Amino acid sequence: MSLGQPRTTESLASFSNQTQDTSLGLILDTIPQYIFWKDLNSVYLGCNQRWAEFVGLVDPKEIVGKTDDDLPWLPGEAAVYRERDRQLIVTRQSQRRVLISLWKANGEQVWFEASNVPLLHEDHVTGILYTFERTTEMEHQAETLRKSAELLQLVLDNIPQAIFWKDRNSTYLGCNKNWAQAAGIQNLAEVVGKTDFELLWTPEESALYYEQDQSVMDTDTPVLHLIEHRLEAHGRQVWINVNKIPIHDTDGKVIGVLGTIEDISDRKHAEIALQQSEAHLRQQAQQLEQMLQQLRSAQAQLIQTEKMSSLGQLVAGIAHEINNPVNFIHGNIAPATEYAEDLLRLVHLYHHHYPNPHPDIAAESEAIELEFLMLDLPKLLESMKVGTARIKQIVLSLRNFSRMDEADMKAVNIHDGIESTLLILQHRLKDKLGQGGIQVVKEYGNLPQVECYAGQLNQVFMNIIANAIEALEERDHHHSKELCQRPKLITIRTECLSESRVVIRIQDNGFGMPASVQQRLFDPFFTTKPVGQGTGLGLSISYQIVVEKHQGVLKCFSEPGQGSEFWIEIPTRQQQL
Repeated sequence: MSLGQPRTTESLASFSNQTQDTSLGLILDTIPQYIFWKDLNSVYLGCNQRWAEFVGLVDPKEIVGKTDDDLPWLPGEAAVYRERDRQLIVTRQSQRRVLISLWKANGEQVWFEASNVPLLHEDHVTGILYTFERTTEMEHQAETLRKSAELLQLVLDNIPQAIFWKDRNSTYLGCNKNWAQAAGIQNLAEVVGKTDFELLWTPEESALYYEQDQSVMDTDTPVLHLIEHRLEAHGRQVWINVNKIPIHDTDGKVIGVLGTIEDISDRKHAEIALQQSEAHLRQQAQQLEQMLQQLRSAQAQLIQTEKMSSLGQLVAGIAHEINNPVNFIHGNIAPATEYAEDLLRLVHLYHHHYPNPHPDIAAESEAIELEFLMLDLPKLLESMKVGTARIKQIVLSLRNFSRMDEADMKAVNIHDGIESTLLILQHRLKDKLGQGGIQVVKEYGNLPQVECYAGQLNQVFMNIIANAIEALEERDHHHSKELCQRPKLITIRTECLSESRVVIRIQDNGFGMPASVQQRLFDPFFTTKPVGQGTGLGLSISYQIVVEKHQGVLKCFSEPGQGSEFWIEIPTRQQQL
């Protein structure tokens, strides 16, 4: 019979009667594989019970005379199967354990290890016998992943840095050859399942590494270029540069930490030698610092006697502005405590519903107060970081104001500066003692990049927004009940006045200012605050920054009972002097 010539009904029935006898059918239905066979036209000649049920038939005899077009495959799948049959008939080559997938009509994808054999009669192909064995895609993927893992390990072992990775509990999952040698491990697989407490490090070092790992994973923040000094397996004291990066799964959840270590002993020894050679300079710096402290004391006395020099003015301004970030740090203590208490309650709920953790985990958590370290310490450190960064920014801005040096001018996004300022002041905008929080309304225009001294301009935003917050707080303490019932609002608007100038307007709905106050608003040392609560330099410095440093305009519009609005106008490009 030639390829493509259809079988007659009699020949099909004859073949079926020959192969579907009772004993053969019993054997075919008993074996675990799915078995079927076709003729040269891809017409089914028979199958076992497993394949019949898989394609939705009750009796294997029902498949005789059918093609894949008659079975419930997804559209287009039958044509794929016919092409596969044709290739097998043409090549006449058997295939063993080939991974394939079939798509059923319900959309289910089923994976098989398929074997097929051409049916020969007198050296002529008369059909094809298929044997399918159920498998999973994961088995195929596992083999691919195994090969990829071997290649990845080979790459890692040839990287000059030492590399390791851990799970969420700081348990090692793997490392490269360099790290294993430093840790005194001969076989890389030996590290899997261990913690730092089971390696050669001291208990103090192990506790430190664990704390670092948890901080990186809890805050989802990498720790880069952390310099450490430790003893390696061969007894050599080394300096290392450590990077620890959180590992995320496909959903973005932190599931571990990746560490890289670089030996920087030579560089560190050179740095130590340089530090030793600079001992004399450090002593001089200490002497200068003591002299500066004495000078600050003298300046404070000059302020009290109204005979302060220009340097004394700067020191007073520094003292005034330093008070703000210090208050930021101090003000975060109370909310940090509240947050910790809230989170602890959540942990208690976890313990309530999962009361029996592994004994090692429970013992270790209790010994090092894990919950406290994980939840409280990062927040406190972040608060101190914000405060100290702000102090440096204030000192730099005051130096620029006094023209002791010049900061770089660059094009920046004004909105970024406003947002960073609001972030620093966020705790002051929240509800306090049931008095209601302060709502910030942002009406940002489409501004171009503005060429300016970004740090100084941020100080202007800080001074004006902080004054608006104080005005709203003062409104609730000393003014009419009707005025106090209004929501406390700070509105920030930005817009282009022309192609070359932009304006930032900061408005509050406080109690406003009388004309006598407005006239002296930008005078140095003028303040309406009680003695000891303000120096009167904030708006004066802001005026100097906007008008003198940026050739801009700073003015205020205010009416008693209606609030105040500050108008900050600056050019988009500064003229080169």
